[in-house]
Amino acid sequence: MPKVKKQSFGKKIEPYLYLAPALIFFIMFTYYPFAKTVSSSFFLVNRMGEWREFIGFENYMNILSNSDFRGAVKNTFIYMFFSAPVSIIIALILAIIANKPTRTSRIYETLFALSMAMSMSVAAMIFKIAYNPTIGALNYILGVKINWLNDPKFAMLSISFISTWLNIGYNFLFLLAAVRGIDTNLLESASIDGASLWRRTISIIIPLVSPTLFFLIITQMAKAMMMSGLVLIFTNGASLSTTANVETMISFMYKQAVNNLNYNDAYAAAIIAFIMTFVLMLISFKFEKKGVYYN
Repeated sequence: MPKVKKQSFGKKIEPYLYLAPALIFFIMFTYYPFAKTVSSSFFLVNRMGEWREFIGFENYMNILSNSDFRGAVKNTFIYMFFSAPVSIIIALILAIIANKPTRTSRIYETLFALSMAMSMSVAAMIFKIAYNPTIGALNYILGVKINWLNDPKFAMLSISFISTWLNIGYNFLFLLAAVRGIDTNLLESASIDGASLWRRTISIIIPLVSPTLFFLIITQMAKAMMMSGLVLIFTNGASLSTTANVETMISFMYKQAVNNLNYNDAYAAAIIAFIMTFVLMLISFKFEKKGVYYN
């Protein structure tokens, strides 16, 4: 029986050495800050960020009784349930339209994906002008007089619309690749059998691209729960009392920490936002086995 050569110590640890830089990076910039935030949320923290005394869940009780934070939670879910599904649905429609390559397909494919190349700050400034209640194009086109960003009924939806537009291009590229990966014989056979485009979409296209759809839904939901950029751009870091209509959990956390130096509320808000996002992801993965077809 041939003898098995023993690997040298260097060969054994070689794979771990390749992983070490990424692991060190994650520990320093992801795991350690997260552990620090969790532990700090149970302490009374002064304006210098120093622990003063252990107070248990008092920070969480204070933040959950804060009407501004509860409003921020509501705004976050409005933003998520509007921006994530709408952008994916529009991107899927565009992917189905662009499914068959033509001579001019490169032009409209580029136009469909153009929004992902737009900077968030640039898009926010363009829409801010469009939303202007006096000189904005939107009120002129619709023939209404609405203060889109300050009206409680429309403020969060207005910001959600911007995010929807920004995400369409990203979603479109993924879904276009998925739709073009479908065996054309299936679609042609269904068309010959008399299936309408709607029936082919529901019965063939959506089930076959469901892994891509699930990936986009998960990533867009997580991204929406952590959204703060658009809010901070539109409010210019203004106080919480004047921006309650569009405040999200993360922008609330940011302003408490940076503007008010209130680390107690900021740490608790960050952990609550994480827990809500984590639970939402768990619920989403429960539906994976029922609605996603990998074969």
